[in-house]
Amino acid sequence: MHSAINATNTATATHGLSAKLTAVFTTALATILAASATACTSDDESAFVAISNDFDNPNAAFQPPWTICRSSYRNVEFGKLAPGDTSAELEVDPGLDFVLMVAAWNDPTCSPNASLPIASKQEEEVVDGQHRTIAIGLANHQGACPPEGVAPIPEAQYNRIVALWPDFGFLPYAERLQNQQCLPNDLSSDDRKRGDE
Repeated sequence: MHSAINATNTATATHGLSAKLTAVFTTALATILAASATACTSDDESAFVAISNDFDNPNAAFQPPWTICRSSYRNVEFGKLAPGDTSAELEVDPGLDFVLMVAAWNDPTCSPNASLPIASKQEEEVVDGQHRTIAIGLANHQGACPPEGVAPIPEAQYNRIVALWPDFGFLPYAERLQNQQCLPNDLSSDDRKRGDE
């Protein structure tokens, strides 16, 4: 009789322990899966961006004839854009960054002698799931040799452009005004500087 009671108690205790272990295991597994899902969601976040060459905008005070020869945003290259062109929409990581570019003045062939490093005037932001076109034009760019009183492109952005596209042979930041496109030539120096505001 006592043996039967002991066996029953042992079975009950074993069942209770098993149930507790199952509950603990289930909770732990759920926590791990939730963490994994969160991590996957974070890694998979993306935004979709296009770059527009808006230098021909008729509403601007001036339409500088810049061809965007190279363009990059969030470490994704968008390519060449003639005035009025918009790139294909490409997937990028969400976040803040400048649009980095090489632009050629009145030269669709993008000769290095006609080209300069330029960047968006401000950091542009995109968030997860967003579709956005970033327009680069007179009001939203900064260049290497702007008119007097206008701040030039910051050194950090300039150096990133030089590193991205070394084939253009741009001079170091301290010598940026000696880049061929900044020197007087047969183009109107005043017009060129207005386009680099």
